[in-house]
Amino acid sequence: MTMLFKEPVQASPDQIIWLERRGWVYELLMDFLSRPPRMSLIAQWRQRAELTHRIPNSRGGRRLRSYLESIPEQHFRSACYQEAEEYQRLFMGNQAVLIPCEGTFRAKRDGADAFACLSHIRRMYADSGVVFNKLYGESDDHIAMELEFMAVMAEGMRSRVDSSHLRHSCLELADTQIHFLEVHLLKWAPRFADELIRATNSPLYSGLAELLQEFLVYDLEQLRKWRAGMS
Repeated sequence: MTMLFKEPVQASPDQIIWLERRGWVYELLMDFLSRPPRMSLIAQWRQRAELTHRIPNSRGGRRLRSYLESIPEQHFRSACYQEAEEYQRLFMGNQAVLIPCEGTFRAKRDGADAFACLSHIRRMYADSGVVFNKLYGESDDHIAMELEFMAVMAEGMRSRVDSSHLRHSCLELADTQIHFLEVHLLKWAPRFADELIRATNSPLYSGLAELLQEFLVYDLEQLRKWRAGMS
């Protein structure tokens, strides 16, 4: 058993592609759900999508990619302004349409203990050594913070595979991500995405919502397969 955990991690070609792309997708979702998108952010992700082709070929991914690629140059500034206004309408202020924080969302929808939920999330961040540089005072259970946590963990696992780290290190990272998806993100993000789809006519936010639903389920499935293959 000791020798098993000293073995470097082996990954199939398909797993390598998944490992390389998953952090990128979490970053994409986090960037657009964290704050009103600036013109530079939309331009950056449009260029990255065109150059890398990493947006998943799912329904939501195709919708999002099609929208980013179809914005006419002469209307780019006005389109970006409209998306920033839509973010504010959806998520900001006392009149916000949606609840972007897990504790409050689950307290209102399920009667969950919002403080206990937030405390558990903070413990998971601390136990994983993840500290966020919060520029806008986001709560630790904000959808963007939870997605950023997964992006950080995904990059950590990818880098360990690339550098042939010992197997137990990747096992710990996989277990943490599986637990976070099962206990937190997948407990509320799919319903949050459903509400977002119903609340907006924006192809940007409807595409992001569909991609969020699709990708979280897919990523958990892949993590479980990855974890089983290392056991």
